[in-house]
Amino acid sequence: MLKAPSMTMKRNLRQIPFGILILLALVTFAACVPADGAQGSIVNLQNRTLKVGTDATYPPFEFVDRDQNLVGFDIDLVTEICQHANCRAVFVADSATLLPLLQNQTYDLSASAWTITVERATRMDFSIPYIPNTQVMLVRRDETRFQEPTDLKNPQFIVAVPADTTNALAARQLVADPKKQIKEFQDFITAVAALESKHADAVLIDTFAASATIVERKGRVRLSGKPYGNEYFGFVFRKGDNTLREAFNAGLKLMFRNGTWTRLCEKWWKGIEPKPDCTGKGLPDFRK
Repeated sequence: MLKAPSMTMKRNLRQIPFGILILLALVTFAACVPADGAQGSIVNLQNRTLKVGTDATYPPFEFVDRDQNLVGFDIDLVTEICQHANCRAVFVADSATLLPLLQNQTYDLSASAWTITVERATRMDFSIPYIPNTQVMLVRRDETRFQEPTDLKNPQFIVAVPADTTNALAARQLVADPKKQIKEFQDFITAVAALESKHADAVLIDTFAASATIVERKGRVRLSGKPYGNEYFGFVFRKGDNTLREAFNAGLKLMFRNGTWTRLCEKWWKGIEPKPDCTGKGLPDFRK
């Protein structure tokens, strides 16, 4: 996040309209939230060591800092939950193989800015949503030819996106000719590089990852137009791993109640825009 931005962030069902997809995802997800931990009671994981797969190219959610440490909002959030749930998180940076390795039990869970979708819920289980998200359009600093994502209907404009993500899904809905106008890349780093080198005219990116990208690019790129779409991120677990999922659901509810989520939100988006509403506004009431 992703994430990379990365291939793993938001792979999605391609044929369902985006708004319907998100609505169905939340309805389906709400039915799956366990009664256990409804008040945030902590599940004791008995000092269990958890291998957590993440794509470390998606600041500020997960990335490698200058000292080669794996850091970010997701990393801190999982670590905080484990302090209360009696577990120890061992993070492993990965990319395209996150889902297969989760399914074959190499990883116990994945914290990698995963978008909750109906299609994914058939293959994996999600935690309750821990942050809302939208998408925005990133352009070069001197771009004047267009302003809004809807302007991408003009067939002369090329959009760079990470392959098989919800960003790619949104791009297909916005452009006139997906085959000619969309260039897919392995991750957001290469997609933004294509924008800077003028091999693309825009990049669709998650709103709260865009902030860190703009800071890193030191003014070479900027946001243009209004946010697009509506999403939620969640942690990912193997299908049927109810014990671990319920432990993290209870842990997230505690993080919302005791102010930890707000503190981490303020930490990772300090001084950069756009940023989430660090009061938690916009999250479903599953967190109560």
